[in-house]
Amino acid sequence: MPRIEKNPSSGERRRHRRFKLSLPLAYQRGPEKDTLRTVDVGLGGIGIQTDGPILVDERLNLILLLEYEAIWPVGKVVWSKPSSDRKYNAGISFETISHQCLKRLERFLNRTSLREKLEELEEYLGQFSSRGLESKSLESDRLRFSFFDWLHRSYPWDYERYADWPEIGENEIRDYLKSKGFNEANIVYLLESLGVG
Repeated sequence: MPRIEKNPSSGERRRHRRFKLSLPLAYQRGPEKDTLRTVDVGLGGIGIQTDGPILVDERLNLILLLEYEAIWPVGKVVWSKPSSDRKYNAGISFETISHQCLKRLERFLNRTSLREKLEELEEYLGQFSSRGLESKSLESDRLRFSFFDWLHRSYPWDYERYADWPEIGENEIRDYLKSKGFNEANIVYLLESLGVG
């Protein structure tokens, strides 16, 4: 009899964080093709919800859209169970994924993480600015998050190298941009877009 119900045990820990993301997904299981949206996404796999049952250990050819890029791993259903609204929830691990697709996914999830941190910071800063208490250190945090978000999108190969800078301010950003060949006009424009000045 085919297995449908198999949940990860409460003691099992995922190696990678899952983000609650609704992304377009196309999948093929045998001759059947369908599209839906993800429930969550991580470096190791995705969560989905389907109208019909999906079997544990079933393999699916996937195409997942990440903003302006796509990845196409082969997934394996790790667990599946009926949900309360007559649908089925399932967890799918990436069984086969190319290095290129994995790097695309990693960049996308890093940007997602940065955006979440920026939103949390904006909310935090909003509490202070409404009371007129926004401090210079909070402005520095905002600049740091903005710069690393830009760096991740523009120079992803430098991101890991510079992400551990303990202190970053306008002077450090200027030095970095000069090392990349930016002229003064472009540096001023970028700093303004990052909220400096």
